[in-house]
Amino acid sequence: MTTPRVVLRPVTVLILCLCLVAALGRTARANDSAAAYDAAVLEAKAHAADPGPWSVSNLKVITGPGSGDGNAYVDGKVVAATFTKSSYYTSAYPGLSMTVYGQPASSASWVTVGGELKSYLTSQGVTFADVKLETSRVLGMSQTNSNDAVVELLVSPDVNTIQRPTKDPSVAGQPTSLGSAATFVRPAGMTDAAYGNFVAYYNSWEAAAYGSSNFPWTQLGYTYRWGLGPTLGDIRGLSEFIILGGTRYTVYAVYSLGSYLYTSGSGSGDFRVTGALDTLWAGRQFQPRGDSVVIEAGATVSGGQGLLISSPGYTVSNAGTITGTTAAKYGLGGTADVAVLFLGREAATGSLAEPYGRANTLYNAGNIDSPGTAVMALAGDTVVVNSGTITGGQAAVVTGDGADRLELRGGTVSGRVDLGGGQDSLVATGPSSLAFALAPQGTSAAPVQNVESVSLGPQTSLALTFDPSGYVATGQRYAIVSGGSVALADAGLAVTSNLPMVRFTAAADTSGLAVTGWRDPGWYARSLASPSLGAALDAAAATVRPGMEGLIGFLDHSPDAAGAASRLLPGPQTRSMALAVDGASAFTAAFAERLAGLRGSTGAAGLAAPGFYGHGAGLGDLEALGRLALAGQPAALAEPWRAAVPGSAPAAPMGDGPGLAETAAQGPVEAFATLYGGQGQGVSSGDAPGYASSSAGAMGGLGIRALPGLRLGLVGGYAWTGADYFTGRGRSDDQVWRAGAYAAVDAGPWTLDALAAYGWHTARSSRPVWDSVAESTGTMGEWLGFARAARRFDFGNGLAAEPFAVGQFVSLRRDAATESGAGAANLLVAADTSLSLTSVAGLRLEKTFAFGAWRLTPEVFGGWKHEYGDPAPSVTAALAGAPDAPFAASGGAVDRDQARFGAGLKLWGTGGAAVAARFDGTAGGTRSSYGLSLGLRLGF
Repeated sequence: MTTPRVVLRPVTVLILCLCLVAALGRTARANDSAAAYDAAVLEAKAHAADPGPWSVSNLKVITGPGSGDGNAYVDGKVVAATFTKSSYYTSAYPGLSMTVYGQPASSASWVTVGGELKSYLTSQGVTFADVKLETSRVLGMSQTNSNDAVVELLVSPDVNTIQRPTKDPSVAGQPTSLGSAATFVRPAGMTDAAYGNFVAYYNSWEAAAYGSSNFPWTQLGYTYRWGLGPTLGDIRGLSEFIILGGTRYTVYAVYSLGSYLYTSGSGSGDFRVTGALDTLWAGRQFQPRGDSVVIEAGATVSGGQGLLISSPGYTVSNAGTITGTTAAKYGLGGTADVAVLFLGREAATGSLAEPYGRANTLYNAGNIDSPGTAVMALAGDTVVVNSGTITGGQAAVVTGDGADRLELRGGTVSGRVDLGGGQDSLVATGPSSLAFALAPQGTSAAPVQNVESVSLGPQTSLALTFDPSGYVATGQRYAIVSGGSVALADAGLAVTSNLPMVRFTAAADTSGLAVTGWRDPGWYARSLASPSLGAALDAAAATVRPGMEGLIGFLDHSPDAAGAASRLLPGPQTRSMALAVDGASAFTAAFAERLAGLRGSTGAAGLAAPGFYGHGAGLGDLEALGRLALAGQPAALAEPWRAAVPGSAPAAPMGDGPGLAETAAQGPVEAFATLYGGQGQGVSSGDAPGYASSSAGAMGGLGIRALPGLRLGLVGGYAWTGADYFTGRGRSDDQVWRAGAYAAVDAGPWTLDALAAYGWHTARSSRPVWDSVAESTGTMGEWLGFARAARRFDFGNGLAAEPFAVGQFVSLRRDAATESGAGAANLLVAADTSLSLTSVAGLRLEKTFAFGAWRLTPEVFGGWKHEYGDPAPSVTAALAGAPDAPFAASGGAVDRDQARFGAGLKLWGTGGAAVAARFDGTAGGTRSSYGLSLGLRLGF
């Protein structure tokens, strides 16, 4: 028994092979190249030279009305069709008499009869996508032609008016003489003039067709269908006829090429569109009869010219989609971007038009959408019944002076409605919506104009869309219907909008219908991360403020109002105090470094009296100094650390203790300088943005020994700090000059350093605000106080430990500043004073190595820092567009406790000369900073 799998396997192979063959066939068919067309011209010429195998005996004939020849006749004339350009017929109408262009001996119009072209397109399943190609192919024309219309003509059915383009021009029977080598045959009844013109044209065209005109003329009575294959069945097209130049004919119907697929032709103006289409012309200007256009569900009319209905009496029923930009309709000015246009023109006098109705009617259950006007009626009484969607960028429905009615049985009408003159009405009975775009400033004209009677049922709603050019203030009124009587349901009219912070109420009176906006007074306060800023925006938007229109309008329309509003916060200003404190700390650390490693185990070398060696005399040494001086002994004290330093040989005892070789003594004056720089970062917190900062500075000073153990001096410096704020919140640059005085006290193992200074800050900030940048330059004044106390412990062998305590005070006065560059979003930042008071408790460890007259000391230190003040104070500011609505921006969280740590390396020699390098770090939960410094000290 054969299994299903065995049966299916060859079937599957067969299907795959058929698909492959079909694909190859489609590829060949789709290869409609110029080369294929050129080959067709050569083949047609060859067939004409050898007509036998290519001749047929069933060409269409024209034998007159009632003869049963299969042709359509109107008033005794045969209906012919030609593929041509619509621009030749812009003034034509059914019944207009015209003349074939050119001279009869050199020009002709080529036509088909009997509805052959329409039948061919239908039988071949030609779609809109390939109608241009397939029409050109079957008529033997290159697809590069610019034809866009099919025109039906009425022609006298005799051989003097219409001929067959073969050597025998007879139209009443099959031709008896075919091919290029055949002789001409003159049919009975053909006049001398007609026959002479025919022969002249035939010879002229034969030379042109196979030459400069490059046309595949068969000379066998049918068109050459090119590009499909070499057999007679492949190449045989339609029976063809010619009307020589100068011949009179009557226009019967004009169709856009694509619409010819959706009508029966032969003068019919009824259309049923089932697929794609770009242009449709209907009405008595184009066809003599017809009264309906149906766009079925799933069908689409897009691009091209859209729908043009020339005369009243038509009903357009749309269940599909009519959309997109459209060109001017049939050469009529002012008709571009109108999706459906009812011209309302009467038929021309003397035309072949059949009777027609008086109204323009549109039933829309689908979608009509245009960037201009969706539906326009220039004349006649117009009825638009909508249950779908009608959307116009400029207008939804515009009518003329007739008695017009717009009826909403559901769906949406979006765009301006203007029903023109006459007694017009707008009635909404189903679940429908009227959607209008309005200017928030209240400057828009009422979107419903020239409607004498408006009745909106209980299921009707208004959907309002406001542009971001401004905002809706509380109490702002907007006219919706201008004039006429307006009847609303007892429940009123529901109104929605694209503004979640505004509700609307509708009311009708003798002037029409209007809505009033009411803002939620706490919407931004609830919606933003900064309630204070939100409250300021709510207050500003409560009333009309021209300067705030763009700003609040932008926020009202932002999909992320909280994110957009965060750009209004004074981000750089919220960090000014924190960065100033970090800068002051770097300055005081550089100052402290100038003393830290220059002190011996019992005193400070930098404080030594003249004649003392290397280390200085502490206050504890003064009594011994006095005794030595009275006894006349040399004023030299032993330095216990020297004996402990590795590599130092003990010196010969001298006096009451060990001594070392005398070196140059240090003078009473010290000079020092330090270069320092670093980086810092902070995380976002509260209203303050995160940041990454860089800094650089120079500090220098000059001191003099005022008393043994006491040195006084002056210090000053310059520093720069720049910060980039995360998430595009801007940048700040702060330059500060500092000047102050210091005192250093050495009391045996105890040391105390103190500094007081004032700093002049110039701060520049930039803050991106959407599409602009707010910039400001401000000044700040800084009072800085610093004190450091330490107790040194020497453990021998050059090892020492120093517990220390540091206190620092910073008072920063920020002057008021005004931004520029961002219009209403510029900030007016209020003046403020903030304080920082910190302490550090820590321990420093060092190890000293001696190399001849030089000492090298590496060190490490660590400590705990605590903040008692507020280095992240709130900043009070106001938007330039609403200076009376200030708000506060928080400076974020404060690290009350941070770790201090670092390491250094010092090298000093004789006379108080020293150099030092140091790494210093501070780390906390939200802020951290790291710095390097390089210092030099000289004694004189």
